[in-house]
Parts: sequence; C-alpha cells; structure tokens
Amino acid sequence: MRFTESEIAMAARLRGVGLQWDPQPGHYIFDIDGVIKAGSPFQASVYLITSPNQTAAAAGGHDVLASGFAWLPTWEDARAWLVDRGFSPKQLAGALEKGLGEGLSDRESLYTLIIEHLEKDSQESK
Repeated sequence: MRFTESEIAMAARLRGVGLQWDPQPGHYIFDIDGVIKAGSPFQASVYLITSPNQTAAAAGGHDVLASGFAWLPTWEDARAWLVDRGFSPKQLAGALEKGLGEGLSDRESLYTLIIEHLEKDSQESK
C-alpha cells in the first residue's frame, strides 16, 4: 500500500481536526515523530499494525501511539467510517466525483469529506 505525500498530510490534518481511532490490525499509521527505529517495508514512516500491543511497544507505549502517530485510513476504512456516520452511497459517489474534478485521489476525496464532517461537528458543538 502506498500513500501519497498529500494523503499523509491530510491524515495528519484528520488527526488535528479530531479524528478518533482505535488501533486495529490492518490499520496503516504514519509515525509523525519518527519514534519507531525499525525501517518500514512500505515507505518512510508508514507502518501496518499487525498487533496493536506490539506496535504500541515499538512506539514506546499506547500513549505515544495515540499522540505521535496518524491513522492512514485506506479507501475501505474511510468509506466505512463515513457510512457509520450516516453518509449514503450517493453522498460518497458525489464526493468522489467532485474530488476527481479537483484532481484528488479517491482517498483524498474521502479524507476531505471526513475533515468537513469533523469540522462541522466541531462548530456545532461550540
């Protein structure tokens, strides 16, 4: 699995606008602070969680994993997150079509929709 620099930057933004995640096997993560010393088999600082406990140990603990890493949702992860929050297939297709028109990848389009949703929730809760 490869993530573009833009997707990695957007994942960091997802984290910044409040995306909550529970590390699970199969999740890709980006090591923001470079705390994992082992090289990545994917690309620099991108890791796949095979065991949340082992990943947390390599990161220096669960707190470090939560604070120093950004979840890199796959297309399937991002779509499932949105569907779980009530987005319809039509809304998702519309976001993908809009993103295509703006030169975004499918993941970037879904990340944008998540960011917009989280920002809207943040504004409404104030």
